[in-house]
Amino acid sequence: MLGYGIIMTLDTDLPKLVEEQDPAPGTRCLLYETSGNPTVAVHGSLLAGTSSEPPVRSGIAELTTRLLIRGNRNLTATKIADMLESVGAAISFRNSQDSIVFQARMTSTWTKRVLGILSDCLTKPAFSQKDVNREKEGLLTDIRLRDDDTTRRGMKELSSFVYPPGHPYRRDRFGTAETVKRIDRTNVKNYFDDVVARAPVIVAFAGQLKKNDEIKWVRQTFGEREVKKGIDLKRNGQKESPAPTKKEIVMPHKTQADILIGGIATARTDPDYEALNLLNAILGELGFMGRLGQRVRDKEGLAYSCSSFISAGLAGGNWTALAGVNPRNVTRAWELMKEEIERVQKELVGEQELEDAKQNQLGSALMELESTEGVARTSHNLAHFRLGLDYFQKRRQLFSKITREDLQMMGDKYLDSSRLSTVIVGPRAKN
Repeated sequence: MLGYGIIMTLDTDLPKLVEEQDPAPGTRCLLYETSGNPTVAVHGSLLAGTSSEPPVRSGIAELTTRLLIRGNRNLTATKIADMLESVGAAISFRNSQDSIVFQARMTSTWTKRVLGILSDCLTKPAFSQKDVNREKEGLLTDIRLRDDDTTRRGMKELSSFVYPPGHPYRRDRFGTAETVKRIDRTNVKNYFDDVVARAPVIVAFAGQLKKNDEIKWVRQTFGEREVKKGIDLKRNGQKESPAPTKKEIVMPHKTQADILIGGIATARTDPDYEALNLLNAILGELGFMGRLGQRVRDKEGLAYSCSSFISAGLAGGNWTALAGVNPRNVTRAWELMKEEIERVQKELVGEQELEDAKQNQLGSALMELESTEGVARTSHNLAHFRLGLDYFQKRRQLFSKITREDLQMMGDKYLDSSRLSTVIVGPRAKN
């Protein structure tokens, strides 16, 4: 814990507490130094996620990411695991639509050792044929599991309806069995050399650290990167949204059906994002799953769960309402979900609802800053989305101006039935 007094000012004092540096072209470094916590957290990314992969190699970013921890030219995977475990440290890699994300945590005593391992993983991966084959099989298994999971299959199908052809977020990060089977070691090596090794880098550090050492590590590890490389921030697809579609995917061996209703939303940096996010909190989050959960689950007893969320990236985003129901309740639950979605377009939300949504978002930011990991993650994300370290100050000011009418406008703009598609996945009700 960072201490209560510090937490209460971190969100607004980030510009004074976090130092920003550009160690080399295409690299950004953020550093928060505190003596009150003997740990160091690292949260970084390379702008080389699913959006950066060629469509014919769909899944290669995910496969490459999984291989980063499988050994490098200096250390085997077993040796990496042993070295980290012996000092209570951890390193992880995760592929996302926009970036390959890397994280590390350690006590400050072992910072040099852990950063050395992380550097080798990020710059000298072995990509042995044996590991490529093993991780391909693992990814193909995960694809089969995804396609047999009602929620994940529904999300994949909904994305194909929501985003127009060619949009980078239309593809699932796992790819398809067909594309992954065609990926070989040479493809992985070329993708790493041509994309990952050149991608812009953001790294955030927080904890008991030596700033000059961390800045030097970033410079030596990543060198110069392609400054102009990136995702087209204007491609949010709002004017290209396909016509709404409704599709049923029958899985007779399942016991639960999932209902997904969704449409194109905003990029994280879009001016509409904050108001739409507050509307979503009211509709699918506040209390227990918001209005959707209260109506469909609590009042009518038609769903095991019913909520909504926004997925917003650099190149656009989507809004989704999701319910897990008994197959015999699909039609009625879908109708009630639509009613609640339409209600925020027809009626102003309550004053207290809006205030609760604002306080929820402000409080969530403070909770995120309770740990060194949270500070590193938050600092990184503010840089990744180019929001600025003064974002929380600006957001407080913006929240004071957002009205109930603004939220109704967001409902009209993004949640109208003419923009929303539906996917229902699961067994059909038995007569």
